[in-house]
Amino acid sequence: MYFILERELKKNSITREQLAEKLGISISTISCKLNDKSEFSIKECRKIKEILNFQGSIDELFKTE
Repeated sequence: MYFILERELKKNSITREQLAEKLGISISTISCKLNDKSEFSIKECRKIKEILNFQGSIDELFKTE
């Protein structure tokens, strides 16, 4: 689970559905990725960082431990 990513989504009031829409992928795909059943592409990681206006690194945002 991506604890920091989930925290930032809540902080920015962005739902999984909204994130999926912004990335141009399905809700089931975003759910799989957020549940660590498949991986985010680097392009998706960069886009999410931009959407959230996250000031830290991509590594920090997608940390799983």
